[in-house]
Amino acid sequence: MYDEKIVTTGISQGRLFLYIMELLGDNYSFKKALHLGASDSFAIHSIEVFENAVYMADSFNNKIYKFDSKNEFFETNVGRDPRHMCLDKENIYVANFESDNISIIELDSFILTGSIPAGIKSHDVIYSEKNNSLYTTCYEENEVAEYSIDKGMKRRFKTDGKPMHIFVLKDTIIVMTYYVNGNVQTKINFINLTDKTIENTININGLASDFLLDYENNLLYILNIVDKSLYIADAISRNINKKIYLGGYPESISCGSKNIYITNSKKQQIDIIEKKGHNLSSLKLMFTPFLIKVIR
Repeated sequence: MYDEKIVTTGISQGRLFLYIMELLGDNYSFKKALHLGASDSFAIHSIEVFENAVYMADSFNNKIYKFDSKNEFFETNVGRDPRHMCLDKENIYVANFESDNISIIELDSFILTGSIPAGIKSHDVIYSEKNNSLYTTCYEENEVAEYSIDKGMKRRFKTDGKPMHIFVLKDTIIVMTYYVNGNVQTKINFINLTDKTIENTININGLASDFLLDYENNLLYILNIVDKSLYIADAISRNINKKIYLGGYPESISCGSKNIYITNSKKQQIDIIEKKGHNLSSLKLMFTPFLIKVIR
């Protein structure tokens, strides 16, 4: 029995690993450890979990890796500087920051089958099942691009700030942007899908390292690496409800049914925050963690 099963990337003695771990209280156990190689030979920018396989985007080598439940490892080439991925039932879509496009990888064969032109500096991409469309952040253009998979049609949405991360909630695009005007601000844009207007923004002083939408609870989690805190905001009322100081260097965030999990590289631990009550505890590790995803 365990509380949660997670996957995380981490460095130990200069070597990069992918760890699959089971968490129970203040203890953890390794279920699998995949040695990728020297830490300076990779730049794993994001990970995704789908149907008992872990997918990794390597910005340094321009590859997507797959590690499955049979311990088999696969790789495929994509565009330059892949950042984030999303999946539907047939394909993986990869946002390539330096190629200004989205690579398409067939899930079954894990073969690159095509690409879709995107805006300049495409950083994140998400799939909306409701709209059967892709949405990608175009960092250099201060825009979000929509691409209809059925019709091949495109629309553009202006953002307040340079867009990094994106989610779609009902008829709203929620975008995390950076805004520099003397001081750096992180802005959460709420954009109407129908008329393309920015309805609201949440402004946070400092630079966010990660951003997550908890669909089950309509909550947004924003990690601020400047004040080393987690911000919790209501995605419906569009207000910040809670700020929790973490310290160290909060890197990446994921959530399960009961807890929020944050990798803290400077403290070499995973911070665990209860969704109810927001009690904070920490799990000390024997390696330096970076990315994290809960395995559902």
